[in-house]
Amino acid sequence: MLVSTAMLLFIVVGLTAVFIQTQKAFKTGLKQNTITDAGRAIMDMITGDLRQMSDARNTNYMTNYNFNFYWDFPTSGTMITNYINGVAIRTNVLNNFFILEHTNTTWIGVGYAVSNYPGVAVGSLYRYETNWTSLAPVFTNDLFSPFYTNVTSPSPSFSTNYWHKIADGIIDMEIRAFDQYGNENNYDPRFPLISFYPLGYNYYWFQLQAYGAPPSNTLPNSVELEFGILEPDTLVQARALAANPGALTAFLSSNAAPHTEIFRQRVTVAAASR
Repeated sequence: MLVSTAMLLFIVVGLTAVFIQTQKAFKTGLKQNTITDAGRAIMDMITGDLRQMSDARNTNYMTNYNFNFYWDFPTSGTMITNYINGVAIRTNVLNNFFILEHTNTTWIGVGYAVSNYPGVAVGSLYRYETNWTSLAPVFTNDLFSPFYTNVTSPSPSFSTNYWHKIADGIIDMEIRAFDQYGNENNYDPRFPLISFYPLGYNYYWFQLQAYGAPPSNTLPNSVELEFGILEPDTLVQARALAANPGALTAFLSSNAAPHTEIFRQRVTVAAASR
């Protein structure tokens, strides 16, 4: 009887271990599917906007200074470099970008930016949108200036008048633009480097990166979008360290790579010259 009881106990323990492992694998798969589905939905949304990019029909440098496509880097936040066994494998980038779209008689300004944790380039993705029936000089119209004012502010507000939260845990969002020959274009060569204090904010704007700066109406032939989103468990840990930028950066640098889903897609701009 003792031998039978011991064997039965051994079998029960074994079955319990198998059940626990199966349940763990099921939850891991479910979590992975959830984050993959979320990432694909975000990718579809952004690439749909990029595909509809339109030119601003700029005709005069002084009176129609509108961007077809604008992107830059956030004003604050340490970029996260991922390490595995002490070896750097990738550096994550967070780009802000603005797209001009034209539908019938309506001009639409669409933008994306990430609200960083203080001092660290990881946070929540926001989508900007506003529309107007005509275009006016940049900084005075209702399309570009609310986007620009927000992303260049030392303390972005992401007002719900223009911005809507899309997702949490974004650690990487990079835009790369290409011409019809496949050459990458990082910025308009007429504006290679600009340093000034826009709208009263005292900081150095490293580079104006824009397609279609007047008087050109050039559009990129294609745009490559890459973004990375943290797995839910890693995001919870990151939030717990949000008050300590140094500890958060160290944690993400050493732990985020295996727990980040990276999505990448090349989008052809329909209105671009071929």
